[in-house]
Formats: sequence, structure tokens, C-alpha cells
Amino acid sequence: MTEPLSAVEAELVLSPHLRKIGDCIELGWRRWLGLLKQDSELGVVISTRSRANLVYDFIRYEAVNAFDSCEDVKVGDSRGFLLLTFEEKVVLRFKKFRDRKLRTSGVPTQQQREFANQVLPGMEALTHLVAGYLPDKEGLGLERMAIACSLNDDRLWVLELDLGLGETGDTAPVTPMPAAPQQDTIVRPKRREAPDQTGTEER
Repeated sequence: MTEPLSAVEAELVLSPHLRKIGDCIELGWRRWLGLLKQDSELGVVISTRSRANLVYDFIRYEAVNAFDSCEDVKVGDSRGFLLLTFEEKVVLRFKKFRDRKLRTSGVPTQQQREFANQVLPGMEALTHLVAGYLPDKEGLGLERMAIACSLNDDRLWVLELDLGLGETGDTAPVTPMPAAPQQDTIVRPKRREAPDQTGTEER
């Protein structure tokens, strides 16, 4: 494991992509709001865990489309979650934050702990970051979006992402999701591996 990049160093790497990262999160959240608009009872019927998983799938779809053609960004998959690698320096995943301290949701799996501890096998030389969102209390808006860097259980630094998608009239509409995944997509499903501990991770 190498020492994680500082906030300034990471921002230099990510600066061309910060708006796009934030847009992926907000567009994913807008898809959830679109489902609520069609059926308002979904906010009661669907659990917060299921909502987080749905929003993650929407964010993942947006991220693959947004970064697939970027030469300095590698789009990959590791045991079911999307990883974006920037300039072979930073690897980023998307996740829901559970509180204002930007702690992530779900049961911490071995892989999640390795990611937070900066020791994910094969990626020890990269700085591991989480791009996440914090819903408001009503579950209708986003209170915060940020990119967080952790080491062990300590939060090293945070880069704030701008909120505001949809507040101006010049935002592009959400494009429809295809009925079936394209065959040439970079992110491909893998065989299910034996879990490394009990519990299911909330995206």
C-alpha cells in the first residue's frame, strides 16, 4: 500500500471529471424520483436498502455511459460493483452515505474494508475513493454529494460535489435505459463467488 494522495493531488487528477461524477449521481437519483412520480407509494413500499440498490444501478448505468469513451479513465468491475480508475492514480466507487460523517451504508464486507483501508488486492498503489450521496430526511432530495478518502476507520479528506442538477433549464433530460444490456458493454456480470462473510452490502 502506498500513501493515499492528498485532497489537492486527487483534485488535480479528478478536476476534469468532477462535474461528470456529480452528474452520474444526480441523474441516478432523478431516475428514482421518476419512479416515485409514476407510483408515489413506492416511497413506502420499497425499503431504504432496496432504494439504495436501485439508485446504485441507475448511477452505474450513467457512469458507464459517461466514462466509457474517456481515454484516461478505465471502467471496470470488481465482484459486482463498478470501479473507475483515473490516470492509474485513483480508483473510485459509488456508494450511499448513511450520515453526515459520510460513513457508508451496509454491512462492511471484506472487500469493502479492503477498499476503505487502501489495500484492495491488485490496486494497492492506487488511492481508493468513494463518490457518494446523502439523501435528505424525506428521501426526495439530496442533502450532500461528496468524494471521500478514508484510511482504516479514519476520514482523511473530503471533496464536495456541487448539487443543483435540474435547478436550471439547460440540463439535458435523462435518457431512457435500454430494455436489455448491450453485448459490448465493458461492465459484465460475473459468476457469484462465495461470500467472504455474512450479510449483504447496501450500495
